[in-house]
Amino acid sequence: MKKIISLIFIVLIIGAGIYYWDYSKKNRPIPSNAVNMEYPLKDGSFTVIQSGKFGDVHTAPIEQYAMDIIKDGGIKSWFQFRKAGLESNASFGTPVYSPCFGNVKSVTNDFPDILIGIEGKPSEANRVQIGCNGFNVLLVHFKKGSIAVKEGETVQIGQKVAEIGNSGRSAEPHLHIHVFKTNIATDTKIPLPITFNGKYFFRGDGFEN
Repeated sequence: MKKIISLIFIVLIIGAGIYYWDYSKKNRPIPSNAVNMEYPLKDGSFTVIQSGKFGDVHTAPIEQYAMDIIKDGGIKSWFQFRKAGLESNASFGTPVYSPCFGNVKSVTNDFPDILIGIEGKPSEANRVQIGCNGFNVLLVHFKKGSIAVKEGETVQIGQKVAEIGNSGRSAEPHLHIHVFKTNIATDTKIPLPITFNGKYFFRGDGFEN
């Protein structure tokens, strides 16, 4: 009898925890200074694997609200990637689209994609910076040679920018994105929270688009 009561108690605790977690996700306050943009990824299911500082990831102040996003490929894709390399990873080569209307401020396109298990350098990541309406968007870790825009070019919302790669300091192919504005008077960069289509994402959240 005691075992049954204990089991029921455990089930109730787990159920309450799941309910609270789901409720808190649906009722998270969105920061008042959040920048709302369109999803930078399409045609699939995606997961935010990092959001803000976590361990030794996103430790720079400018990355306070940074997100790392992967395309979901299931457990089969994970094992294929470990065995066969980058081309078998679900995220690798996935198109990335501009989440806002703006002007391309800088492009880095020539660094190689690193293999899993090799520690790349943060400075050797292919990236695109887009200046939008009062803020800047930095998109990082693109596949070598995949960037489809040029510095100075005007980009539209939904225009292809590049493809997900594994350049720079990257444990696996993913899209890194963070947003900031510049205080001209002090020449400092101020990180800004991000929402996609009005939704505020945390580590572990997913979306389909």
